[in-house]
Amino acid sequence: MNNHTDRSEGTDHGKAGRPPMQPRAKITREAIIAVAARHFDTDGYGHTSINTISRAGKFAKGAMYYHFPSKEAMAEHLISDWNHTLDETISEALAAGSSSTAGEKLAAIFISLAQRIGEDTNLRAGMKLALEPTIDNGAAFARWVDAISDIIEPAISTCELADTPTTHRLAWNLCAGTLGAANASGTLREDIDLATRIADTVTAHLKSTTA
Repeated sequence: MNNHTDRSEGTDHGKAGRPPMQPRAKITREAIIAVAARHFDTDGYGHTSINTISRAGKFAKGAMYYHFPSKEAMAEHLISDWNHTLDETISEALAAGSSSTAGEKLAAIFISLAQRIGEDTNLRAGMKLALEPTIDNGAAFARWVDAISDIIEPAISTCELADTPTTHRLAWNLCAGTLGAANASGTLREDIDLATRIADTVTAHLKSTTA
């Protein structure tokens, strides 16, 4: 199981007079999410059922439905954690690199994300679910692209990055490339680590955008 913080915990406490979650219930909730994430990551959202998660984790259906009313709720939980990690990673990179170039900030963001999703199945599943059309029509992916665009577009305006159609598409290409690398790496089970694959993707894209 991943050492993954349950960031949605606060949203579940106190609703309709519900008492704070007890340690045993919290452990069960995290275990359910960990099993769901593992199957979403390797088998895909559409090929993972409530029954699959229940059997794999040996969870009673009642316990599962107490914490998550549906498979979609599990996916939304993972997407929420991914969004939180994305915001955190971008904030850390911007704070640490106040004098860095836009390219250096982007490289730091994506390399940090690569390391995190390489180590944490929950986050990797959340990232992949960002493009699951049956959940939110790709809203989480669009949010990711917008956050990266907020770094790129000002750099284009100040001529730090080249003002070309390719540069204006850079945010989408970086995010899609990261997702593609994660999916391909998982499918091929290759020896090269995911962080290296994503770093190569980011470096290749950034080389074409220098003003």
